[in-house]
Amino acid sequence: MAIKAVDHNVNIIALEKNGRRYAMCCAWVTQVAADKLIAAIGPQSATGKVIAKGDTLGFSNLTSEQKHIAFQIGDLNTHSDTADKLAGIAIHTDGGAIFVDGARAEAKCAVLDVLHLPGIEAKNIVYMQIESGKENGGSSLHISDLGM
Repeated sequence: MAIKAVDHNVNIIALEKNGRRYAMCCAWVTQVAADKLIAAIGPQSATGKVIAKGDTLGFSNLTSEQKHIAFQIGDLNTHSDTADKLAGIAIHTDGGAIFVDGARAEAKCAVLDVLHLPGIEAKNIVYMQIESGKENGGSSLHISDLGM
């Protein structure tokens, strides 16, 4: 039996790699230390498939006013390896990391490892170190705000 026991924030993980931009919605992100994050990424994610140890990622925690961005980037019928999910979205970059303008918080992260744990639905557990970041203010967008 599956339940939605935790109402997570809605976040965007985005990067530029091999001349292509990748972006995904990721609600299953947890801060495990002051400078460390862990993200669970499903096997259907084109972005998750390209993330590797040593990559630089942009992490953006969306505000409650950025629901349209969550729906655009989280569109399950469009994948980052076939379309630019960031088209029309105001962004800024830093060394391969891509951030959503106006996000509640953002962090530039280095991928320390990509783990595969048996019995967990997610294909990849991405372990990241926060290299830099800032909080811009506003209230976080939650999964429950998306009506899902």
